[in-house]
Amino acid sequence: MPINSNYKKPEIVAGALNTPVTFFEFKPAKGPDPGEVEKKELYKCTCLAYNPSSKDREILSAKGTKEAITIKIRDPYTDYLPSNKHKVILDDFRYKEKIWEVVDFAPDLENNQFLKIILGVTS
Repeated sequence: MPINSNYKKPEIVAGALNTPVTFFEFKPAKGPDPGEVEKKELYKCTCLAYNPSSKDREILSAKGTKEAITIKIRDPYTDYLPSNKHKVILDDFRYKEKIWEVVDFAPDLENNQFLKIILGVTS
């Protein structure tokens, strides 16, 4: 069977980015009690969520994650810079009540307009 030389990878269009996502971090609350924390929202956008690839799973197995998902967001440049200290909430009924941790992130090498972020739940 010959290889089709005219094949083009499907593009990510605005309609594919349909899952709202919120990036935040915990910071100490103002007050005398040391154990209190409050959420500080860092960035909100929409994303394309999908199952992690085999390369992503290698990264996740080293971190000991129980559940994982990979998302792609439009590159926010300097508006938001992801960090492994940040937490994520996906606004989707399948992922309700889960707070994801940023395990790894990188520019999408296939399309420079996007960031690929690997999320995991460890506990």
